Amino acid sequence: MAFWKKGGAHKDEPGMVTGIIGQEMQLDGNISFKGKLRLDGRVQGNIRGDYLIMGEKGLVVGDVLVNTFICAGRVEGNVSVKKFQISASGVINGKVEASDLEVESGACLSGEIKSRNKELPSGQGSSATVEDEQEPADKAEPAAAA
Repeated sequence: MAFWKKGGAHKDEPGMVTGIIGQEMQLDGNISFKGKLRLDGRVQGNIRGDYLIMGEKGLVVGDVLVNTFICAGRVEGNVSVKKFQISASGVINGKVEASDLEVESGACLSGEIKSRNKELPSGQGSSATVEDEQEPADKAEPAAAA
């Protein structure tokens, strides 16, 4: 079973669902996975993995820590993700931390929402800041040597 975006899957997102938790399933305990998981059932525990798709009937009572989370269901716990998309039927009761956040009109987010800054590679920043930090050190060395 494959879930494709219009124009095909993105290169950084797995194209195939590697696991499914159906509507009739209930899991008690933590889940850790690689690939793409489709969740339509109930999980009592924390979820950690790559790419989570939660259907409208999906429920998590615990924390979600994944790279990408597409949510149409309900989470009773904290969510920490790189990319988060919540639809109108989605409900989150807890703290949400995301680098990339997309909220559809009608979604319910109840709790703290924190936007995580995308980290710049070391040495990157505004040119004025880098030059300002380097100029005094360069000027001070020749003066000390003379």
